[in-house]
Amino acid sequence: MTQVYHDASAPQWPIRPGQQLPPLPLAMRPKVAAKAIGVSERTLWSLTKQGAIPHARIGTAVVYPTAAVLRFLEDKTINPTANRADQAEGGAA
Repeated sequence: MTQVYHDASAPQWPIRPGQQLPPLPLAMRPKVAAKAIGVSERTLWSLTKQGAIPHARIGTAVVYPTAAVLRFLEDKTINPTANRADQAEGGAA
């Protein structure tokens, strides 16, 4: 399953109209996970040691469940547009 994700013939960014993204794996190894979220492997290991990023240990391997990593990124996302809308309505941001 992960071979499709690493396939050299898979579409590269930017995705052009008509191209499709390859299916995402259920979990990613550290090198792929770091690249997917745009950080270095060293930063990923720091986040892993802190328990800040979801991961699983299977034997001696560390994997990062794709769905959990996407939720992690969503939680870390700052959306200035939404914050301005809340402030305009009198809500706290």
